[in-house]
Amino acid sequence: MISLVRKSTKYLIIETYDLTAMEDYLITSLKAFKDNIYTVSAKTNEDYTVIYITDDINKPSVISEESPVYMLPQDLDHILCRMVNEKNDHLIKSLKLAPRLLIFRYFGNISKIIYSILKDYEGEIRDLKETFFNLDLPSSVITFTDKPLINNLGLDDLYEKCIVIGRPTKGLYRNFKVNALRYLNEGLENKNWYEVEIRIYDIYNAYHLHYRRLMHVLENLELGLVLGESWSKDYAVLLMSVGVYTIRFFTLYEPKHIKKILLGLEISSDNTRICDYDVYHGRKKISWIDFAQNRKEARTDVTKRCREELFKMLSPSSIEYMENIEKEIMKAK
Repeated sequence: MISLVRKSTKYLIIETYDLTAMEDYLITSLKAFKDNIYTVSAKTNEDYTVIYITDDINKPSVISEESPVYMLPQDLDHILCRMVNEKNDHLIKSLKLAPRLLIFRYFGNISKIIYSILKDYEGEIRDLKETFFNLDLPSSVITFTDKPLINNLGLDDLYEKCIVIGRPTKGLYRNFKVNALRYLNEGLENKNWYEVEIRIYDIYNAYHLHYRRLMHVLENLELGLVLGESWSKDYAVLLMSVGVYTIRFFTLYEPKHIKKILLGLEISSDNTRICDYDVYHGRKKISWIDFAQNRKEARTDVTKRCREELFKMLSPSSIEYMENIEKEIMKAK
């Protein structure tokens, strides 16, 4: 629900006998995307491989922002298998893996998190960009971001400093997953986790569809942790009960931020109100009125504006997923 640590894309250095032929193979046969490493880093995630080619692997592989690299949305082993099976391994003189970054999601005081990590590991704080462009670095590199890790993250999304630790990345990654919450809490200082209750109301009983939309947003924006779920009844009108599906949720975002996002889910693309997502912090219900820009602004205008802001946060594939579910909801009415 909230991811705190992940790996970056994989980086491979290929020493080749023929730079032109290797580039042609990568682009023509493997459909690689060629650009500078700064641009490519913003388009990749841990499922991608980035290749840097050279005619002398013994030369320092310290590159610049404009150095060309080749991006493929495939695993490293898949790429190498294709090269061998397609009889193009003759282009390869030697191979070397470049450092793979670990990316840590942080909230609060980043300095406290860094020094908490340095208590556990012997490491060195360095400038991120200088470290990132050094493909010869033999150590593991820990980087930091306040953005959701589900996103593609470029250099501008990362904190300016990183930690270099002389240990294998695989073991560090395993240890960081175990200790990530402890490091995160070190940086929170006086900031606390909020426990909120999200209640789904729908008179058409399409709860499973509203639940899917809700969980998709909570997961894709990495807003927090689900603690529990339950059914109950609410008596909105005397002697008339309505079903309520309740989700207990832990988040580092203020409850009003959660409510604002969920207001955007209460309407469909044609501004039809399709459900209510009530948000409670303690016993207090957060009202849509808190988000009105003036006394005259109607609820429909507030939810429309919140929906527009929400969809700016989502990827095109997420928006398509949400709109497809909304079509199912409209059919259930």
